[in-house]
Amino acid sequence: MPLRLLQIVLPENNCADLDKIIDEAAPPSVYHTPLGDDLRMTSLLMHAHVIEALSDKLEDTFSSCDQFRLLLLPVEATRPRLEEPEKETNPTDEEPKQWAPRFGRISRDELDEDIRDSARTDPIYLIMVTLATIVACVGLLKDSPAIIIGAMVIAPLLGPNTALALGTTLGDFKLIRNAIRSNLIGLSLALAIAACFGLFFDSSQELNTEFASRTVVDLGDVMLALASGAAGAIAFTSGAPATIVGVMVAVALLPPTAAAGILAGAGSWTEAAGATTLAMTNIVCINLSATGVFLIQGVRPNSWWEKDRARSASIRALIAWSIALAALAALIIFAWAD
Repeated sequence: MPLRLLQIVLPENNCADLDKIIDEAAPPSVYHTPLGDDLRMTSLLMHAHVIEALSDKLEDTFSSCDQFRLLLLPVEATRPRLEEPEKETNPTDEEPKQWAPRFGRISRDELDEDIRDSARTDPIYLIMVTLATIVACVGLLKDSPAIIIGAMVIAPLLGPNTALALGTTLGDFKLIRNAIRSNLIGLSLALAIAACFGLFFDSSQELNTEFASRTVVDLGDVMLALASGAAGAIAFTSGAPATIVGVMVAVALLPPTAAAGILAGAGSWTEAAGATTLAMTNIVCINLSATGVFLIQGVRPNSWWEKDRARSASIRALIAWSIALAALAALIIFAWAD
C-alpha cells in the first residue's frame, strides 16, 4: 500500500490549531521541525488513501494564512512498517470516523496532479504519438501483432482520456477542455500520419488479419474498451504504475485509429468507416467506465458549491456517453443486419 509524507508549514501561532487537528486524525508518525522566522514544519507519515480528509481539513482551516503550505511526497518504504489503518467498523454511528480510508485510493489532489500532467499537449506528447503511430502502421501493414504491441507500449493515450473522465467527475471545465484538445490533436495526428502510409497501400488486396479485426465492431470490442477505461482509472486512483494499463487503452484506441487512417488514405472508405466506428466506440466506452469508477470511488471536489457543479457535470457526462454508446450500438446492430 503506497505511503506518503504530508508536510505542513505554518507560523508558530497557528500550530495549536494544527496540533488539535492532528490529534483528531491520529496519524501513526508525527515529526516537528522549526524552520526559523516563527515557522514550523510538521511532517506526517501516513498511508496514501487516508490523506484526503486530513488535507481537506487543513486547507479549509489554514487557507487564509499567507505562509501556509502543504506538501505531499511519495515514500518508497519505511522501517519499521506502518500498521494498516483501521476500517470504519460502524458507519451508522451519529459521528462516523472522520478520517476513514477513501476506498483504497490516493488523495484527490494527488490524483488531479498526476492526471493533469499526463493530459498536456507538449512536444513530448506529440513525438510519442508520432512514433507510436508509425510503429502501429508498420505493424498493421506487416500483419505483425508483436510490432503493434510495441506501438501500444509507447502510445501516450491513457492520460488525455482519463483526464476527460476526471474533469467531468470534478466539474473542472478547464481540465475537460485540455483533455479534449489533447485527444483531438493526438488522434488527428495519428490519422494524418496513417493516411500518409495509406497512399502506398494497395487497397485491391485482401485485408490481413490485423486490419480485418479492426474494421468491425462486436461485443468483445465494447467489453475491452469498458475494461480498459475502468482499469486506467483504478490504476491512477490506487497510485499504481499506469504503464501496463496504458497498453490496454492503446489496444482500444491506437490500432483502429491507425487502421482508419491507412484505409482512408488508400481510398477504402467502407473499411475506414468500420475502423472509425470502432475507435469512436472505444473512446465512448473508456470515458463512460472511467467516469463511473471515479464516482464509485468517491472522487469529489472539496467545497460544497464545487460538489454541486461536479454532480451536475457527472450526470450530464454519464447520460451523454450512454446515449452515444446506445447510438453506436444501434449502428453496429444495423450493420450486422446488413
